[in-house]
Amino acid sequence: MMKLKLQQFAAPGSLSALREETFDNLQLNVGIFLKNFKDTADGCADAAALLTAIKSAITAGTKLLGATRGGGTFTVSREMRNPDVDGLRYRFKGGTFVDSSDPNLTTTLVETTPENFATALGTTVTTSGNKKTVKMTTALTDDSYLDDLCWVGDLADGRLVLICLYNAVNTADFTFTFQDKNEGAVGVEFHACQDKVDDYDYAPFEVVFFGKAV
Repeated sequence: MMKLKLQQFAAPGSLSALREETFDNLQLNVGIFLKNFKDTADGCADAAALLTAIKSAITAGTKLLGATRGGGTFTVSREMRNPDVDGLRYRFKGGTFVDSSDPNLTTTLVETTPENFATALGTTVTTSGNKKTVKMTTALTDDSYLDDLCWVGDLADGRLVLICLYNAVNTADFTFTFQDKNEGAVGVEFHACQDKVDDYDYAPFEVVFFGKAV
């Protein structure tokens, strides 16, 4: 009678991408949203310099989008197609075309300020004495767009990651919710836009990883 040879298998769970670096690469917590911050970030050489710049922005208060609830989401949706050609049976490298891309950042603002309302509505604040008024124009203007909207988040080992949308505009319907035993909130969905009609080399966003100071 033929004897079956027993094969030696690894213990369940031993095949994994988990390694020592895994925990350093985890993104932690909610991060922070900043508007018109890219030029400042460009001048930072590492995470320490960027963190100092962010603390200055928090103190000044002018570049903050505001406190949020529920975190946020960064999405890059792409419209892609493969031409319908006789004889084409499979997908081929170089045969898929990107017709458009749509980078966007979403979050919910919980600070009720004229600046937040104006940013969400794509307009500006008018100040008269001790009053600030927000009026929405019936069409988008240059003032409707932020030069950029950035999100900065922590990595577990002290590095920072920055996501920046160029020419960002909120496209979500303006909804200000308020209720008993809760706080007023405004949901926003900012989309990036190309700066010029002949600018097709790159999508209007960037992601930058800032390493620790050497």
